[in-house]
Amino acid sequence: MKISGLLRLLILLLILTAAVFAVRAADKIRVGIYYGNNALPTANLSNQVGSGFTFGYYDTAYELIPVGTTDLEKITVCKDQNLYLSNGSFYQSRTSDSARLIGAYHLQTAETYDTYEDALAAAAAYPYGFPAYLSGKYAVRFEFYSTEENAAADASKYGDVTVVGCSKTCYTVVDTRTGDIIFEFDTRGAVGLSVEPRPSGTGEPQTWFKGYLYYGGFRYERKNGNDMTVVNIVPTDRYVAGVLPYEFVCSGGIESLKAGTVAIRTFAKATTKHQSLGFDVCTSTDCQVYHGIYSGGEAAAVEEAAAATSGQCLYYNGSLIQAVFYAANGGATESAANTWGGSYPYLIAQYDPYEDSISFASQSWSYFVTPAQVRTLLQSRGYSCGAVVSMEVSQWSDVGNVNQVKITDENGKVITFSKDNVRLLQNLSGVKYFSRRFAIAPEYSGGAASDATFQIYDGNTVTDAKTITAITATGTVDVSGSASVLRESGVDTVTGSTTGGTLTGWTLAGRGYGHNVGLSQWGAYAMAKQSFSYTDILNFYYPGATIG
Repeated sequence: MKISGLLRLLILLLILTAAVFAVRAADKIRVGIYYGNNALPTANLSNQVGSGFTFGYYDTAYELIPVGTTDLEKITVCKDQNLYLSNGSFYQSRTSDSARLIGAYHLQTAETYDTYEDALAAAAAYPYGFPAYLSGKYAVRFEFYSTEENAAADASKYGDVTVVGCSKTCYTVVDTRTGDIIFEFDTRGAVGLSVEPRPSGTGEPQTWFKGYLYYGGFRYERKNGNDMTVVNIVPTDRYVAGVLPYEFVCSGGIESLKAGTVAIRTFAKATTKHQSLGFDVCTSTDCQVYHGIYSGGEAAAVEEAAAATSGQCLYYNGSLIQAVFYAANGGATESAANTWGGSYPYLIAQYDPYEDSISFASQSWSYFVTPAQVRTLLQSRGYSCGAVVSMEVSQWSDVGNVNQVKITDENGKVITFSKDNVRLLQNLSGVKYFSRRFAIAPEYSGGAASDATFQIYDGNTVTDAKTITAITATGTVDVSGSASVLRESGVDTVTGSTTGGTLTGWTLAGRGYGHNVGLSQWGAYAMAKQSFSYTDILNFYYPGATIG
């Protein structure tokens, strides 16, 4: 039975609609690599483990429906426009007299074909001929021109042909080395072009793209006819193994890594933040850091952890949880409700006894910041204020995390930040690590030494004291004014703040790194070191959630 071109187009439209709204039918993740302002006009691919590529489009189960193939190991997918090839790179404008034009306009024969092979054979009879897939049928296109007028002027040489090109819904595939066009794909926007590397029997195919190796395939979409959104369609366990070494401590033991894989997999399956863009997760800390295939020293442990927990996710009352995580909490997690809003019974505030059993960079930190720095930060975020004269923690949460910071300027204007917004202070110049667990101590100059007051932060609360007590070989000694503190890195002198002088700034002293909600990456490491299992780790940081 023959299917008309219109019917084929309608079928493709139905596939696209179903793909947008369907629950993920296959165990694959759609990772947005380039999109929005970073979308690409061209994308070079190199099959590193395999032989050539298959062209097509993905169905609702993210299985590739093939429409063509090539034996070339290096191809470039382009939006349909004039391009120039120079020294192995593609440009949208001519960079040198020697740059080769890849014209966007072509001539197309009247005959159509049912198979890619038939169109490929017919294209060989024409100069620079190549097959084009057009909404369920194939055509032959040939020659290339920079303008429609130039193409039309040449059309009379070939009889029954039409001028085509520069379509906002078309994708052009070229030989990366020569710039020759080998294939075009245009379904009038019904589906985007997808490409997968072909296996060669020597191992699972891997594709080199923009400095990284990837498993799986790539889908290209021209949003509103513009540059191409590039999405990696990858098996879930391969994705998890690609994220794990960038989000968790790989040397922390297999149980820590297994806990990480379950959290990563759950987050990827549950998130919908990029659904409107046609993919599940991005590659940055906005979702989870992902750079394709990890090949570092811990690769074997990473692969083992991903395989050992294959398919496992976290659920609460039968639904996937929001499996958020961060680097370290400094002594206590915080509830989602008291961070971003929204109540999740498995994202609660609780003291964390595990991180203190190990040492790591963000375990404790302190920074001195000036009134000018604070004012500059506020102004950069759209706040109008005078010179800053006061900054203090004005509210703590039930577990001792900072819940509110109050900043006052010289005119008495008060600017208040609450809940997770207190981490705005992380953007102060010189600040590297920051969390919800910190204290603010004013620093003065010119006051009397007898007025010096120490602010002691025990990880939960801040206490003012005229003296601190030091333990010596002969007993205890009360120290005021200043004290020497022995650290692993040497000896530091701690001087009490004097309130009788001139305010010079504030010391921000705290522990941890991140938003404090959910699983602590360093806490998971610490629990694994104490022989806790990955289920123990997940049960502690996501209480009430179950693995399924």
